[in-house]
Amino acid sequence: MSPMAGGISLPVRELSWLAAALVFCGVVLWLDVATSADFNECFLLPIAVAAAYPIRRDWATWLIVAVATATVVLGAVLEPEGESLNAMLTNRGVTVVVILVIGLLMSRVTSSERQLFRIATTDPLTGILNRRHFLEQLGRERLRAMRYGTAVSLLILDIDHFKRINDTYGHPVGDEAIKALAGTAGKCLRPTDLIARFGGEEFVVMLPHTDEPGAVMAAERIREAVGKIVVPAGSQEVRFTVSIGATTHARGVTVDQLLECVDKALYAAKNGGRNQVCVGRLNGSGEGAATLAPA
Repeated sequence: MSPMAGGISLPVRELSWLAAALVFCGVVLWLDVATSADFNECFLLPIAVAAAYPIRRDWATWLIVAVATATVVLGAVLEPEGESLNAMLTNRGVTVVVILVIGLLMSRVTSSERQLFRIATTDPLTGILNRRHFLEQLGRERLRAMRYGTAVSLLILDIDHFKRINDTYGHPVGDEAIKALAGTAGKCLRPTDLIARFGGEEFVVMLPHTDEPGAVMAAERIREAVGKIVVPAGSQEVRFTVSIGATTHARGVTVDQLLECVDKALYAAKNGGRNQVCVGRLNGSGEGAATLAPA
């Protein structure tokens, strides 16, 4: 990432697009002054705004629009005499309008793309990642772990006796319990960790650069925090616990094997009395059994 003013940062590729757009505006200004050709600013400057599309940030779009507009005005000041005032104002006024319109359209397009991406990758109830996008990220992190020899761990969480909550207090209260768990678990994680709703009352967490002891510590931290959640239900309060399965990626293990192992660990935690963490261990062939995590 490359630092920008005001704490804003851009990847190198996007910073390159921004720099190219600004340099392009400078080249157009030079052509405008050197050739006194009206088509320079009219046809070339709007192209600079198109460079904002790969950046997909509104501030970058409007920065380029502002620089392009300033280029039009500066060109009018620096251009040698030879064009009537009315013709100059008309030509450059139309150019500014075109630049602003393209900037507005570009901003709308990128805003729609961000919204569509958010809809496609997040769970509508909790606002965290959905299953499909989480699995894509898990697959990438698994490949990264295999390439660099780093550890990556996986947790799976399930609310204990969730059906009882729905049957006793109603589905709206159940939904609030799900949202509360997602929010609480998210606060227990690092910025690099990912949490997703896997389905119903079940959640998954990916912990990059985390070995088995670290995964157990994170799981216990989540379990203890969830135990303190209080969900209002009319005049009553609903409390619940969570069972957690944990496993750490082993070389040669596929994503499906990893998910199967952590799922077995979750069921072991359920069968062992709930409200606890259970670890599933895999060897390189994908074989292994779930065992209770050490205290």
